Amino acid sequence: MHKFIDNIVAFSLKNKFFIFFCTTIAVIAGVVSFKHTPIDAFPDVTNTKVTVITQWPGRSAEEVEKFITIPIEIAMNPVQKKTDIRSTTLFGLSVINVMFEDQVDDFTARQQVYNLLNDADLPEGVTPEVQPLYGPTGEIYRYTLRSNKRSVRELKTLQDWVIERNLRSVSGVADIVSFGGEVKTFEVSVNPHQLINYGITPLELYNAIANSNINVGGDVITKSSQAYVVRGIGLINDLEELRNIVVKNINGTPVLVRHLADVHESCLPRLGQVGRMDEDDVVQGIVVMRKGENPGEVINALKTKIEDINNNILPKDVQIVPFYDREDLVNLAVNTVTHNLVEGILLVTFIVLIFMADWRTTVVVAVVIPLALLFAFICLHAMGMSANLLSMGAIDFGIIIDGAVVMVEGVFVALDKKAKEVGMPAFNLMSKMGLIRHTAKDKAKAVFFSKLIIITALVPIFSFQKVEGKMFSPLAYTLGFALLGALLFTLTLVPVMSSMLLKKNVREKNNFFVRFINEKAVALFDKCHARRTLSVGVASIIAVGGLWMFTLLGTEFLPQLNEGSIYIRATLPQSISLDESVQLANKMRRKLAAYPEVKQVLSQTGRPNDGTDATGFYNIELHVDIYPEKEWESKLTKLQLIDKMQDDLSIYPGIDFNFSQPITDNVEEAASGVKGSIAVKVFGKDLYRSEKIAVEIDKILATVQGIEDLGVIRNIGQPELRIELNEKSLARYGVAKEDVQSIIEMAIGGKSASLLYEDERKFNIVVRYKPEFRQNEEEIGKILVPAMDGTMIPIKELAEIKTITGPLLIFRDNHTRFCAVKFSVRGRDMGTAVAEAQKKVNAAIRLPEGYSLKWTGDFENQQRATKRLSQVVPVSIAIIFVILFVLFSNARDAGLVLLNVPFAAVGGIIALLITHFNFSISAGIGFIALFGICIQNGVIMISDIKHNIQARLPLSQAIKESVRSRVRPVVMTAAMAAIGLMPAAMSHGIGSESQRPLAIVIIGGLIGATFFALFIFPLIVEMVYEKMLYDKEGNLKQRKL
Repeated sequence: MHKFIDNIVAFSLKNKFFIFFCTTIAVIAGVVSFKHTPIDAFPDVTNTKVTVITQWPGRSAEEVEKFITIPIEIAMNPVQKKTDIRSTTLFGLSVINVMFEDQVDDFTARQQVYNLLNDADLPEGVTPEVQPLYGPTGEIYRYTLRSNKRSVRELKTLQDWVIERNLRSVSGVADIVSFGGEVKTFEVSVNPHQLINYGITPLELYNAIANSNINVGGDVITKSSQAYVVRGIGLINDLEELRNIVVKNINGTPVLVRHLADVHESCLPRLGQVGRMDEDDVVQGIVVMRKGENPGEVINALKTKIEDINNNILPKDVQIVPFYDREDLVNLAVNTVTHNLVEGILLVTFIVLIFMADWRTTVVVAVVIPLALLFAFICLHAMGMSANLLSMGAIDFGIIIDGAVVMVEGVFVALDKKAKEVGMPAFNLMSKMGLIRHTAKDKAKAVFFSKLIIITALVPIFSFQKVEGKMFSPLAYTLGFALLGALLFTLTLVPVMSSMLLKKNVREKNNFFVRFINEKAVALFDKCHARRTLSVGVASIIAVGGLWMFTLLGTEFLPQLNEGSIYIRATLPQSISLDESVQLANKMRRKLAAYPEVKQVLSQTGRPNDGTDATGFYNIELHVDIYPEKEWESKLTKLQLIDKMQDDLSIYPGIDFNFSQPITDNVEEAASGVKGSIAVKVFGKDLYRSEKIAVEIDKILATVQGIEDLGVIRNIGQPELRIELNEKSLARYGVAKEDVQSIIEMAIGGKSASLLYEDERKFNIVVRYKPEFRQNEEEIGKILVPAMDGTMIPIKELAEIKTITGPLLIFRDNHTRFCAVKFSVRGRDMGTAVAEAQKKVNAAIRLPEGYSLKWTGDFENQQRATKRLSQVVPVSIAIIFVILFVLFSNARDAGLVLLNVPFAAVGGIIALLITHFNFSISAGIGFIALFGICIQNGVIMISDIKHNIQARLPLSQAIKESVRSRVRPVVMTAAMAAIGLMPAAMSHGIGSESQRPLAIVIIGGLIGATFFALFIFPLIVEMVYEKMLYDKEGNLKQRKL
């Protein structure tokens, strides 16, 4: 191994031109990769999942569950490598999510689901759809349509038939979700009195329309040697033709549709409505990006397309007005990170200049920074990974270039020593290649092993699974690649540049700053050395105390990322009507829009027509776009603004509010399976009973401090009007059950008889009774049904009509129904809040047989990640020990070096406590990176001490000499790593939340580690070596270690 490292350095110094050539190629490849690497604000953290959406309009939740959800769930059972099957069923809609393990790629998952869907036994005319491929972070663009002349029905038609088609053609767009507006249909409003007068049944009318709207083909006829294609044209082209369809011929007089019904343009029953600022009813489009695409490229293509649609395709009075654009967030986030990186680079370079006081060495070190970064981009691009805020924000140049610093400093000191020996004029003339090569080899070993150790310390991050794995493995990869790049350039380019730049006049300029640090450090070490036992004792006590403080830290899964907007979800009483819900949404929207900090507000009530969001009229979502915090005159923080909004909205009684952010909201819902970040699920067959238990849990959770946005997700609450047919009555009057059912369906809900084409667009022709004949139980009871002998019987003679309250939403997880209590934790760390809640719930709740509880969401993820860390960290420490063992070829030195770890940890823990940060996964990663750095100090210190002992210095002098020569590089590397992360630790920009704990841990830890490495560690080494080198009388036993 040592030989291999030597050879690399020797080869580089021999072939300087080749090294520069390779570097140039690396720079070009790096720039190209950087241009093409997708940069996103947040990684897509959800597991592979396939969503099956099935609509069955007009059917109750229980009906949909029985005939659609359960058959599809059963059909999905044989799917391989799945983790869960979750479903939500509500009025007219079933949404089933099949979740997969980590390594399953989307294509395989979807293929399995497609193949098995055919096995599901579903009612006639119902077709399940598999949702296009996108994750919860896929929403990249929202827009509304604006026109001062047209109605929402016309706008909706344009959206569905013009805009959506054009936008779907943009590469990288997965889906366009339309929300709000009215879907145009043509309605035949039947007057039942007229039907009775003419003796026609509703089914005869329906069949007449269905059969009168077809074209037929009669093959080909030959006429004067030409072939004519025969077509029978019978399609209805407009409303007039529809009115003139013949339903029946009575004694030679035709009865037309217009004699029995009004024919007019209408719309499907509305499922939702959207409002924006002062407009109460608008049509919204949400553009969703395919998984794994580059958001920058997709958004640019999308904007070009939208400009084209606005200018050339849409009528002059209609415009697409953007509301939310993901690019703004990505740009803000990228600015935060770039800002921190540039500041970090400048600070690091400045420190090198101060400590080395020579521009040449500074240049050599500074060159490594951009090169390492470009190398990381080449590797990311080669692996097809994307960069995001988390992964870029964690890059610390201090860690990356400390190898280069050690190398340059070593060469510089050696050359300076030589110059002093032979005198400067002679030094300037002599060849220095041999000396540089020798020194570089010496240092290369330490640099190589310490970099290897830092990369090994990243192993735990690679082993993360699920959400945290997707969140942080890009970070580990980016940092790992940058370290690898730095290592490569340190072993090749740095010696080459040193040999070219450091040819003449090399002398150590001890500036005032470095002299001051050196003097103070050596003086302090002498004091510690004089009271050796006391110093080591005090340090041990501090270490133990500091590690104990870890128990005082709160824990959370991830710090909240700030997306620069607020997403508020209001849950109203379940049975509310759409009109009532929309009125409330309009009031809330106006209230929020009045805040000076708010740029614009969009409100969504209900659900989109394509069923992509499983919810009902009781659900209002408000997307509040806010100005950057710097521009607020009120000087509030975002949390204070949310509190203020919460107070203002609390005037509406009986409504649950949940505050989140657009992307976070989607991710949380994907993680916990309900609309909230953490959920307690009560599993059991009887929904009424489960809900009772959930209400009890809700009361208990309300007593736990820090739990916010608490609410039971109610399942029961859908008022139903039931028409229960009586078999005996049907038999007595001789009425067929299917006739009654089809008349109920058609007369009350409306049934599509056929389609009317307008050019490429097609609209349903719906047959339905006029509103006044179907608005209450009494009128419905009067609807007539034909018996076998042609007499007409009212429904109330055949069935019992009554109202009950049935289930509104049915949630299922792995084939079992559940009821959920959702909450989030604010103003307190998640770990202790949930632990307290669990303790209280377990003490108070006794579950009946066949019922069980499960805690899911963020909390589940955090538990899993922590467990994973506790398994993998010891393994990675063991691997580091093995590497050290290989380096020193004995266990004693390897063990001594590992002593640096607890002291570094103490610094990090204290820093978190002082800054009031919780221990989150990003802080954990800070600790991992920190251990790598502090071990490097130990390695170089021990190598130095051994080198001095072999140079025949007495032990205590060898130790002092090593400390004196190491002060500058140790303080310098620590200062570089710490100050390089200063901007990240101080920044408050969008995207800084996940960087700050990480930066704070490393800065705090480095202060502790530097102190230990310079003042305590050498004393411990001395104590251990003393026992080996000297006997009890103090005589030298051996020189070899």
